[in-house]
Amino acid sequence: MADEDGDGPALPPSDHKHGVPEDGLECMATMEDITAEDGNYCEYQTEPSGSWHACKYAADTVRRLLRTQFDEYAAGVRKADCHAELRRRLGPGPPIWIADKHAMPLPEGDTHVCRVWYADTGHEYSAKLKGALEGAERQALWDELAAFLGPPEEAKEGEGEAKEGEEGGKKDGE
Repeated sequence: MADEDGDGPALPPSDHKHGVPEDGLECMATMEDITAEDGNYCEYQTEPSGSWHACKYAADTVRRLLRTQFDEYAAGVRKADCHAELRRRLGPGPPIWIADKHAMPLPEGDTHVCRVWYADTGHEYSAKLKGALEGAERQALWDELAAFLGPPEEAKEGEGEAKEGEEGGKKDGE
């Protein structure tokens, strides 16, 4: 059953003993203090290691990202006005899990955040983004969004130019 914050159903506990915020911890988004008294501390679990880490965002910021990050990604692709930005956004494909390389960095070898724990509820929740797609649905969206890139660069290069390796074209090392 979802709680009043819209976190979704609590997951079975991981048996990890969660901590408390270190002194001076501040939300990287809102600059508010993250304290045990305010109950705005949260942790995130990364996979495949299963390790837990203190988040550098307050709980409300994490909740907002879980609700909005997927839709903001799709909107960002649709309104991107720079080819490089579009390629960068499309590279890893539509997101499934919450991600922020600054406030929720992944340890070497880990691929994504899978759970979040909020001190105010004392429960763990899935880190899957609201609206995120998986499998064939995700691939279909990725293909649809990739259409914004237009034809591949090779096809757009000069019509009469020789291709790499052909006479008059670029050679290895040029």
